[in-house]
Amino acid sequence: MRKIAFIIVTWNNEEIISGCLDSIQAQIDVDFDVYVLDNASADATVDVVRQYPQVHVVESRENTGFAQGNNILIRKALEDPEVGWLALINSDATLDPAWAKMLTGFAEGRSNIAALQGLTLDYFNHEIVDSQHIFVSGNLQGIQYGYGHKTDFTSYYPRKVFGVNAAAAMFSREFVENQPDPDSYFFDERFYMYYEDIDVAFRALVAGWDSYFVPAALAYHMGSVSSQKKKRDYSVTMIARNQIAMIFKNAPLSVIAWSFPSLVRGMIGFVRQVSREYGKSSARTVLFNFIVGFARLPMYAKSRRSIKRRVKLQASYVMSIMHHDGICG
Repeated sequence: MRKIAFIIVTWNNEEIISGCLDSIQAQIDVDFDVYVLDNASADATVDVVRQYPQVHVVESRENTGFAQGNNILIRKALEDPEVGWLALINSDATLDPAWAKMLTGFAEGRSNIAALQGLTLDYFNHEIVDSQHIFVSGNLQGIQYGYGHKTDFTSYYPRKVFGVNAAAAMFSREFVENQPDPDSYFFDERFYMYYEDIDVAFRALVAGWDSYFVPAALAYHMGSVSSQKKKRDYSVTMIARNQIAMIFKNAPLSVIAWSFPSLVRGMIGFVRQVSREYGKSSARTVLFNFIVGFARLPMYAKSRRSIKRRVKLQASYVMSIMHHDGICG
């Protein structure tokens, strides 16, 4: 069984990082290393992490964001030729002791795997689902499938899906080392944070890689702990900006054309939702970031060309997955 590199990016997480690291140290029947990058925390996060002598620690002098922080650690982990899997874990997530064993066991005998995700539950209430997988819907919105649903173990089964939620997911070395976009390595650092895992998922899907939901692997996620320490509307403004780039980079032209009216309606609905939840000032900021997203498209032109050269799936099949909750088959 190939070694797993656990990858964690932290920022002002001194109160929660021990729970994450303890759950990783408790993983059974797998060989692994742990890598942590601290994004210039102002609290004692690094001091807490250094209490775990077996953890490889990287201290950044500036906040590199989620995307670049993960890329730095992925590069470092892949220097070890024994690493076959990269497990990206949010600092506000914990894992069942058999999480990694269940995912790697499922992968045995299968090839062409991009990523694996287990059933991620709400950290505070295990009767509520955090996510089963992620996908891009028919209106080109990124969706965390299952979010907020009541947990129902009788309805879950392993299946091929659009993509995985990077709060607690595992990516194969083969997939990471075969990225088509020279400008983004793995996660697109121009995104900084938010939508970077959906971007990767879309890229993997159209290139013909397989991603799976494996419900026997359980994780528990608090959700957006680091971003909540920023402005209240930070997450929605970043989503608005990055959504446009994600679509432009990865979606076949015919998919964009078919879905564009729904996209516009979805954007309007999103602005209205933000207005209700955060106020009119935040709604104006989100609208501005949609405009910024369109203005930034030329910087992604090379990425789109690179990804397009690797496309293996027909646009009609991609559309069918998008309209089937991101479930393949």
